[in-house]
Amino acid sequence: MKDYCRYVDVFQGVDEINLPKPEGLAAAWRLIKGRCGNNTPAAALPFGRLTAGCYSGGYSSGYGRLKYNTHGEIPKLYDRNKFRGMSHLQNDGTGDIDTFYNYAVLSPFIGPLSSAALPRDFDHERACPGYYACRDSFSGAECEVTVTRRAALHRITFPHDEGCISVDFSNDGLYEDGGHLHTQAGRAVLTLISDCEAAACVELHHLPVYFYIRAEGQRTPLRLWADDRERAEKELRLEPGHRFGIVFDAQRNVSVTLGLSPKSMDIARQDALSNPLSFDEARKRAYDQWNEALSRIDAQFEEERDHRIFYSNFYHSLVKPCDFSGESFLYGGGEFVLEFATIWDQYKTQLPLIDSLYPDMARRVVETMLNVAEATRKMPHTLMMCGDYESISTGQARMLAEHAIADAYCRGVEMDKKRALRLMLDDTFVHGRFDLYARDAENARHKAFIIDITDACAACAKMAREMGETEAAERFEQVAALWVNVIDKDTGLLRDGEKFYEGTKWNYSFRLMHDMPARIAMAGGPERFAGLADRFFGFSQDDSACCFEGFNNETDMESPYVYHFAGRHDRLSEVVHAGLTFMFAEGRGGVPGNNDSGGLCSCYLWNALGVFPVSGQDLMVIGSPRVVEATLRLGSGNAFRIKKQGRGIYVKHAALNGRTLDTLCFSVRDFMRGGELVLKMTQDAKEAQLT
Repeated sequence: MKDYCRYVDVFQGVDEINLPKPEGLAAAWRLIKGRCGNNTPAAALPFGRLTAGCYSGGYSSGYGRLKYNTHGEIPKLYDRNKFRGMSHLQNDGTGDIDTFYNYAVLSPFIGPLSSAALPRDFDHERACPGYYACRDSFSGAECEVTVTRRAALHRITFPHDEGCISVDFSNDGLYEDGGHLHTQAGRAVLTLISDCEAAACVELHHLPVYFYIRAEGQRTPLRLWADDRERAEKELRLEPGHRFGIVFDAQRNVSVTLGLSPKSMDIARQDALSNPLSFDEARKRAYDQWNEALSRIDAQFEEERDHRIFYSNFYHSLVKPCDFSGESFLYGGGEFVLEFATIWDQYKTQLPLIDSLYPDMARRVVETMLNVAEATRKMPHTLMMCGDYESISTGQARMLAEHAIADAYCRGVEMDKKRALRLMLDDTFVHGRFDLYARDAENARHKAFIIDITDACAACAKMAREMGETEAAERFEQVAALWVNVIDKDTGLLRDGEKFYEGTKWNYSFRLMHDMPARIAMAGGPERFAGLADRFFGFSQDDSACCFEGFNNETDMESPYVYHFAGRHDRLSEVVHAGLTFMFAEGRGGVPGNNDSGGLCSCYLWNALGVFPVSGQDLMVIGSPRVVEATLRLGSGNAFRIKKQGRGIYVKHAALNGRTLDTLCFSVRDFMRGGELVLKMTQDAKEAQLT
């Protein structure tokens, strides 16, 4: 198999942005969110359970030197990155989600136990897909970690005979000023099973989490500790407010295997003990699994750097969500996928990517959403490893799971369609989505919610009609029609309101709604609508209305494609080209904003490929491809090939399977059937196909 991993830089987007100086159109854009990618370089598998790597306590993955930030200049926790040990369950690319994990911090140290968690320098850092390593300057230990589907494998090599290992089971989250953790562990039970085995059940975010540790290469048996003091007991029961873990004296070469489960200790123990692989075998298998996942898109570019940017973004599009099937803490058994930290990002670009390329994972995602809806009486907006499900239910958006289910349906993902339709009806009409926001849409405070709800209902209605469920379709269509009540015909924008999250009414006025011809007509027609878009994207110089967030945030990252519906594909091409040129780069600062569990990096992928999915609709819009050629191995078993001919950023002619496309779009169904899309490009905007 081709080695796609050689292009991947797992460090892409782990620090504050370092992008080309924006010129032209891009210079007008406003990056309102924190200017950092917040990715993690931790060892992971595609959609794997564990992410394990260097832990500093920095925002937001636990890796790095940054402090909490949501906008403006980024404050620093340290002058340079630090090492406190190796943590597990690091988030990838999220912002302020309040559930930051970083559990079971494994720290090599020398001297007193109290020194184990101190921040210190490190060097010899290196990583590739499925593997992370660095050298701790304090103890001199070489720390390596890789992961399997069920466990994390650590290999620690000391240069001397005085080394010790601590595993802190109480660690939860990030560090703040003064050296305090963002959150604290709750009740805990720690047990020494044998000289080389230990178990811990710890309440973390109101949820019992089970850990099992097995060590090889210790000089002394494992011992328990609490509040930096070793304890003689074989079992400790602790109330909230303590630090605790295990410790042992190490030989020069130490191996530690960790299993973790939100369901039971038996699962955590089995996860650790069932691994038959050596460290090097597991590392190779992880690399091979990443190559298989990345091989779903074979992309060719003119410049080598574009290969690296593409596959690094592809990698960070597949780290989350995580498959914890069989370990639900919300319902009995079955499929269970976690780490929907920011579904308002993921539903636009990442979930369509999963639905298109990874049918097994797509099926698990849909099944999880349906299971959660039955167990909690509402579709999920956020799903984390948290026992208080209600406390993390976001107010940022509404009915996004319906978009995801409709996307999966269009792409042929296996699901119980009748069950899905019943639960979507309940979510809309029984459990308050419609009554709270859409019934009086014109006067509702949350205008963006109305767009969420009405677009979701339009997607549900289309699905219901195709299933022959006429009554259900009509109910959804009645709600879908209410979007007109939030458009101000005088301005052509959304009406004024509150709760335009992370943006203004301008950002939400250029959403890809389910009836774009009617939407454009309400704005005064294509010419006037395109003029509003010109102001928004900065084509009108020094216009204060320009507030496109430049792919720094999810709020409007699909909005360039409104130009397709206004008959100005040339403008679409110019915005996308500027975004690909100035907003994404190589290296630690190469992502323009929070990746948010793959949402932003997968947005880059679709833009670079030159085809963009419209969430909740059976529609792919052609953009301005950066690839010369790409082949997508689809979950349907078919292959879809994109081929660019000629130079320039404008599409002069498009043909799908030899048939000329009169309009630069095609259906998702045609996409999933496979075939070849040939795009003839031109450097002259006047030659561009504009519809």
